[in-house]
Amino acid sequence: MIKIVNGMVILIKELLRNIKRCVTIDYPAGTWPGKKYSQIVAYGRGMHEFDEEKCVGCGACASMCSSKTIKLMDEEGERTVSIYLGRCLFCGKCQDICPEKALKLTPKYELANIDKEKLYVKNSLNMAKCESCRKFIFTEKQINTVKNKILENLKPETKEKVRPDMEKYLKLCPDCRKILSFKLEIHPRKLY
Repeated sequence: MIKIVNGMVILIKELLRNIKRCVTIDYPAGTWPGKKYSQIVAYGRGMHEFDEEKCVGCGACASMCSSKTIKLMDEEGERTVSIYLGRCLFCGKCQDICPEKALKLTPKYELANIDKEKLYVKNSLNMAKCESCRKFIFTEKQINTVKNKILENLKPETKEKVRPDMEKYLKLCPDCRKILSFKLEIHPRKLY
C-alpha cells in the first residue's frame, strides 16, 4: 500500500512540474524561450534526388531496392528510372549502391500529397540501338561510361588493341555479340 501511495505522489509531482513548463515545441524545428529543441539534420533520409549528369541508368538502384519501389521503364528509345516515394522505406541502399554516386536522399521529408504523380522522382535517358538487329539495348551514357572506365585502367599499348573491339562490341546487343564472336571464331566456347 505504501508503494502505491509513494508512486502516486511521484506521479502527481511530475504532473505538476510538466504543467508549469512547455513540453512540446513548434513543428518541425521550433524554439522555446530561445532554445532549439529539435533540428532537421543535413544528412537526413527524405526525398530522392538524381544528379542527371552522373546517372547512367544502369539499374543498380532498382536491383538493390528491397521494397521494389524503383522501376526501370524502357519505352520508345528512352529509359526512365522511377522512384515511387509512397512505397519507399528510405533505407538508403539505393544511394549506397549507385556506382556513379548519382542518387542521394535529401533532408526533404514532408512528402504528403494528394497528387500521386508528385510522389514520383524520375530521371530519363536516351537508349542506344543495336547496330545489327536495331533493338534498344542500353543507355548511351552507360555504354560510354563502361568504355571509358575500362580504357582508363589499361596500359597504353593494350588500350590501342582493345579500343577497336570495344567500339564494335559495345554497339551490339548480347545476342548479336554472341553471333559475331562465332563468326569471327573468338567465342570462348571454341576452346572446349
